Amino acid sequence: MLSQSEILKHLESLQQLNDEERLELSKICKPLFLSKKTKLVETDDRFDSVFVLTTGLLRWYFYSDDGTENNVFFSSEADHAFIASIPEYYADQRETKYTIEAVVDTQLLLFPKELFEDLAFQHRGIFQFYVKSLKIIIDTLRIRTEQLCSDSPSARYEVFLENRSYITRNTNRKHIANFLGITPNSLSRLTARIQKKRPPKN
Repeated sequence: MLSQSEILKHLESLQQLNDEERLELSKICKPLFLSKKTKLVETDDRFDSVFVLTTGLLRWYFYSDDGTENNVFFSSEADHAFIASIPEYYADQRETKYTIEAVVDTQLLLFPKELFEDLAFQHRGIFQFYVKSLKIIIDTLRIRTEQLCSDSPSARYEVFLENRSYITRNTNRKHIANFLGITPNSLSRLTARIQKKRPPKN
């Protein structure tokens, strides 16, 4: 079994860290395995950690006042690993309205938020990784906002199929439809339309 330091060393996104930085992170790192449908965080939980997803797939959702489930974000092993946490984390809140659930068997590396930030301000490589993670999160939210504001459901779905194939293969279609802001029936019609447009396989 790999040690925490060895796990960190094998993560492509952490290749920029030197041995000392990886060792310091390994001291505060806690590997966590989530089996399929296990929840990392539930509504009203207090969550004081940040994490890196190493394998698997997570979905992030919350419930509206009328009980409607809203799938806001997916993160998977196919994406570049980055530091993530509950959305409220960026407003210095600890309790969340979100639920984060493993869609398939998933492996995470957990870090206490305050200890991780202390290390980020002491070590250049960890700081750069932290800043890069924040940029990825901001860019992901920017793209999602622009798509919801300006793209048709069909265009959003085609981009999703092209860029998020791992999620498409592993996620319930009703969750994908909700994420795209359409009904499951509409998603089925879009799927049939896209398949008709594709050239037949030889």
